[in-house]
Amino acid sequence: MGTPSEESNLLLYVDPQPRRPSKGRRPHRSAAATQRTVAVLLSIAALIFILATYAWLPHTLNTEETFAGADAESHASNGGVDPSRVFQNILSAKRLRHNLEYYASGTHVAGANMSQTEYTSNYFALQGLDTEIVEYYPWLNRPVGQRVALFDQRTNAVMYEAGLGEDSIPGDHATEDPNNPPAFHSHSAHGNVTGQLVYANYGTAEDIDALTKVGVSLQDKIVLVRHGRTHSSTKLLAAELAGARGMLVYSDPADDGYARGRVYPEGPWRPESSVQRDSVLRSSIYPGDPLTPGYASTRDAQRLLPAEATNLNRIPSLPLSYRDAQPLLNALQGHGTNAADIDRDWVGGLTSRGVRYWTGPSTLLVNLANSVEYKIAPIQNVIGRIRGRETPEEIVIIGNHRDSWSAGASDSSSGSAVLLELARAFGELQKLGWRPRRTIVLASWDAGEYGYVGSTEWVEENIDWLRSDAIAYVNVGTAVAGKVFEAAASPAMKGLLYSVAAQVRQPHSNGTVYEAWLRYSMDQEGDSPASDRTRGHMPKPRVHLPSLASDSVAFIAHAGISVVDLGFTGSTGAHHSSFDSLKRMLGYIDPDMQLHRAAAELWGLLALRLADDPILGHCTRCYAKDLKHYIGQLEKQVAQCWVNTTTPMKFRRLRAAQRQLLSSARIIEHDIKHLRSVYGDDCQMAGRRRHARCLALRASINDRISRLEQHFLDPAGIPHQRWYKHVLFGPEVPVRPPGTQLFPMLAEPLESCNVPRLRQLEKSVADILLEAAWFLREV
Repeated sequence: MGTPSEESNLLLYVDPQPRRPSKGRRPHRSAAATQRTVAVLLSIAALIFILATYAWLPHTLNTEETFAGADAESHASNGGVDPSRVFQNILSAKRLRHNLEYYASGTHVAGANMSQTEYTSNYFALQGLDTEIVEYYPWLNRPVGQRVALFDQRTNAVMYEAGLGEDSIPGDHATEDPNNPPAFHSHSAHGNVTGQLVYANYGTAEDIDALTKVGVSLQDKIVLVRHGRTHSSTKLLAAELAGARGMLVYSDPADDGYARGRVYPEGPWRPESSVQRDSVLRSSIYPGDPLTPGYASTRDAQRLLPAEATNLNRIPSLPLSYRDAQPLLNALQGHGTNAADIDRDWVGGLTSRGVRYWTGPSTLLVNLANSVEYKIAPIQNVIGRIRGRETPEEIVIIGNHRDSWSAGASDSSSGSAVLLELARAFGELQKLGWRPRRTIVLASWDAGEYGYVGSTEWVEENIDWLRSDAIAYVNVGTAVAGKVFEAAASPAMKGLLYSVAAQVRQPHSNGTVYEAWLRYSMDQEGDSPASDRTRGHMPKPRVHLPSLASDSVAFIAHAGISVVDLGFTGSTGAHHSSFDSLKRMLGYIDPDMQLHRAAAELWGLLALRLADDPILGHCTRCYAKDLKHYIGQLEKQVAQCWVNTTTPMKFRRLRAAQRQLLSSARIIEHDIKHLRSVYGDDCQMAGRRRHARCLALRASINDRISRLEQHFLDPAGIPHQRWYKHVLFGPEVPVRPPGTQLFPMLAEPLESCNVPRLRQLEKSVADILLEAAWFLREV
């Protein structure tokens, strides 16, 4: 698709065709008078045409308006202008770079950069958005002092002390910023502990079980684990449950360092001094402010005591670079079990530096000191609104967290840069007279790195309004971290995702994002779209389960709103470190900003479709079909309880509920087909008497498909995780496989093979699904 100049402007012009004179008799007039009359009439007709066109613009933008320099692809098939094409042509790589340069110009930790809050708010307002700054007061910690040291307990001689710092790269301002935080975990416990060291691979439940099988206990130990596979908070909770005194999390070069390629500044991968900061808030219990679970942390909110907060950890932890981790691994050599004897997967990339991975425990002791200061601190969300013209009470929300651990060129500055450009593009469309059918809300969250605090508090404060009026939430935590597009979403959003991805060109290729996404998906191991071939279906790109490790979590898991998370990933070798810089981004990831532009197109087109389509594109059949697949996965899990039998347990109630949901989805599809054939999507074929009937039917369809997600909520919440309400998707916890969990209500009895309890909870979940199925039938 051709693109106009970055400085092109949107122009409005009308070129009405002259009308042919009437063949009827008219009084005789002079030629001059006739010409004057015709000229006047033509002028009046032109004026009326302009006014009518402008009045019609908010409805469809189907006018003779165009974008200077835009090619024929900007035009709809009927000769008018497609608003999505106009939107795509507005987007500017130059402006995206300017935005990125601003956000990545310095460190902006949660609540610590009011200037960026004001800049974002002012930018939204300049684009014509109704803008406000919403402040909350959560319980946050800041680093005071840290220490990791190896010493001989017999002599008290210190054998090694970790530097806990990152090297500066000459010419890269982000790595030289004095405001970069030290090695630090947000919501980590204050403490000074000492114990023997044990290496536990990635620190998953399976890894800890493997240690137990070879006779290695974590009781009273300091545990050293690798980043990856599961969230740091899940690793820490697993270590605490196993009796550990503290935990160290390091970035192994096999995962994102020199074993993957050239390290920064010679390449994009993680250098040896890089520290991957993280949150260790127990978000699997509840995200957001620890002291106000389930309600907003406003200035005067009633708060728990910190000791009462169940999502705070009780043992200290720190992140390490692989340079600092190497002496610790060397101290384990020859002690315990050779990691390779457990599994080759336990051996990392430091073997090239002479490290032999052993489990320990070590004979030397490790001292882990983590001094932090906790206090109630203000954070600021920036919320901008574009009021809808037809159903303003319905809202589509797009959001990105603004805070970063350092400059955060990828996470989160790339997303913030794109969010500003979307605000500008929507503002330009408004200048043309466009307004969305539904209200669009743009949200710049604060304290996302601390456990999705800003978004969670906002959802908790507005829960009733959101459940009543929200259509969907589209999140972009990191817009660009590599060249591979990936998405996680509610099944209802799959069709829209595929449609939009097919409209956007994959940067530096002749194909679309959809085509590149499909190729990548089919190359991946596991449950890939290639398996669709065996079922006789055309393969589709893989959409991951909805992310509960992002700012989407409160929307789907607590409020029951369909979500999408999207972005370009791949070269994540600087994640949460000072090396996630503008220089690295422009040098190795996106030099010409075309990936940012593609992310803006994808994000913006999704928002436009959700806000402007007369009939929402939520796919109820996709939900029903995916549910069948989820039940199949569940039956494979439960089959492990009956290894020696040929008749394992079947979830017949769940399957019956799934069939009802599929049947109801077909009824919705029939209603949509009927509306389109009889009235048209926008009720344009309905006469005056039938117009109200058409609008009522369309409103019923949209209400049913957009609120389906809410009918998968259990008001009582998931057992032991009451903040989480969704019965299909739950958070990861240490005793389960990493990632979003299917059927979280069934997880506990499934682990213990408690059949009576499993049957009881299956009925509860099936009843909720049946109610959702019947809701789809209500007209």
